[in-house]
Amino acid sequence: MKDSNHGVLPVVDKDNKVIGMVTDRDICLSLATKSAKPIAELSIKDAISSLNIHSVKAEDTITHALQEMRKNKVGRLPVTDKEGKLSGILSVNKILSNSITKKEDIGHITSNEENLARTISALYERNNSTAAKKESIEL
Repeated sequence: MKDSNHGVLPVVDKDNKVIGMVTDRDICLSLATKSAKPIAELSIKDAISSLNIHSVKAEDTITHALQEMRKNKVGRLPVTDKEGKLSGILSVNKILSNSITKKEDIGHITSNEENLARTISALYERNNSTAAKKESIEL
């Protein structure tokens, strides 16, 4: 992850179907909370925070992907083909950078700003609620 500057990696089964996602944050939290276990013995399964996988199909629209990200409060989604096999990963950052560099629209012209802003807001709320829970536990 460090060498390729990736913050997330998909976890796939033998048929290349997505069964999980592991983030750099998941790994850090796993190391911090499962410290009784030696690092060499920690598995990907130990690090995955949730086995709830939210994904989009390659044929879906960017608007649909942003709606899924917002609804599920995630910043990245695996992209699957018609057979459910991994095709790639789509992130809010990728959508935003492509729309800026290629001057592409994100969904309907009248809803671009709102669609992206609401997605980023949902991600911010997720991060804030996690931080607030930790602060209340520490007090």
